[in-house]
Amino acid sequence: MDETAGPLPPRLLGITTFVLAQVGRAGRARMGRMMDEHGLGLWHFAVLSALDDAAPASQRDLGVRLRIDPSDLVEVVGRLEGAGLVRRERDPADRRRYVVELTAEGRAELDEVTRRAAGLDAELLAPLTPDDRAAFERIARVLLAHHDPRARPGRAKAPAPPSAPGPGDGWPSRTGRAARG
Repeated sequence: MDETAGPLPPRLLGITTFVLAQVGRAGRARMGRMMDEHGLGLWHFAVLSALDDAAPASQRDLGVRLRIDPSDLVEVVGRLEGAGLVRRERDPADRRRYVVELTAEGRAELDEVTRRAAGLDAELLAPLTPDDRAAFERIARVLLAHHDPRARPGRAKAPAPPSAPGPGDGWPSRTGRAARG
């Protein structure tokens, strides 16, 4: 954030939606920079995560589940396939469909990105006490479930995030995996 800019107007700070948007913006920027280091974009991460949850999956089903336009999804899956992170093949039962599944390299990349994302969570939420962080995370999930039925309890399994690295634990940088999207 720009420390040289003037303070935000109190009227804006009194609007929770504005405050949440600004926190989301800070988190998305951090996540985007980290994903760039992996040569991935947020849609790539979403596709890898969905395939980890339910693979193999048809390309069409992935698009519907993640709300990614079919033409955009073709490009995202193509880049992941080119990087060796997914395998895409015609469905033998319906040659018009493509079935996509995670490769071993894709799972390893997903695990690494997820581990780093947990570190970003810890950084973003650092000012909160452990109890406040747990409450914030719970409240954020309640709000998301209210506004997006895909996030409602029982609709998806939510694995515990991997532990964040401790002091001195560096993250190796991998670049050139797939084009950012």
